Amino acid sequence: MVALFRRNLKIYFSNITGVIMSCLGALISFFIYIGFLQNNLKSNWQNLPHVTKMLDLWMIAGIVAVSGITTAFQALGQQVSDRETRANADFKLTGISQFAQNFAYILSGTVVSFFMQIITFIVMALYFSLVDHVTIPQKALLPGLLFILLGALGATLLDEVIAFFMHSSTTFSRFSAVLGAAAGFAVATYLPYGILVSGAQNLVKLVPSSYEAAALRGFLLKPTLATFPINVKRHLINYLGIQYKINNNRLNNMFVLLLMIAILILVIILLSFTTDRRRNK
Repeated sequence: MVALFRRNLKIYFSNITGVIMSCLGALISFFIYIGFLQNNLKSNWQNLPHVTKMLDLWMIAGIVAVSGITTAFQALGQQVSDRETRANADFKLTGISQFAQNFAYILSGTVVSFFMQIITFIVMALYFSLVDHVTIPQKALLPGLLFILLGALGATLLDEVIAFFMHSSTTFSRFSAVLGAAAGFAVATYLPYGILVSGAQNLVKLVPSSYEAAALRGFLLKPTLATFPINVKRHLINYLGIQYKINNNRLNNMFVLLLMIAILILVIILLSFTTDRRRNK
């Protein structure tokens, strides 16, 4: 399993062009924001102080989460390719179980997702620092890394559920484009969470990476939100998707952390059940 994990990482990172394209794909949302969305959102929030800083930090959190979903899916493309070429059958001859194979792909996808999220975060932080003079709160870095790691694992597991049923690289490539467009809406990045209808908000809550985005927004925007009156702060927390509500109970970061872990466990159980059913057929 360790050898397969290393092999997957080596294949992914040895393809420099693929890594660059994957990074650019993750940053498409960033380019859309600075090219089109930033000025439009500013005009809607022009009555708020620190609007540029708030928007930039809010967008960093969302796009980092989006990049986690898209790059993890790209990394899992190797699994689909191995299935298409029947290389996975050769792996079984070495004594590695199907579950161990899946775990190796998930682990390599998680590592890729984690590092690509870090790269995305650094690129955006540097840009906004130079252009908009926005600084990242230092207290947000350590807890942010924890949620990025959990988000990477959650995104990879969710992507694995999808990739598990794919047997063609062509199908995988086509769906990858769809996923890249849908991910921004799935974590409430292209549109603020507060303007979504209740059904769409419930769908957002089903995506593990949306909790990563919410936590990152909270860490990054905490110093800025502290300067607002309490009623404005509460409105922004809901509108920007900083804290979600379940049964009218607002979720704090500790509860979000436990909820993400619970969702990850459920997805792992689902994958194990699906693997067992496929093996028994």
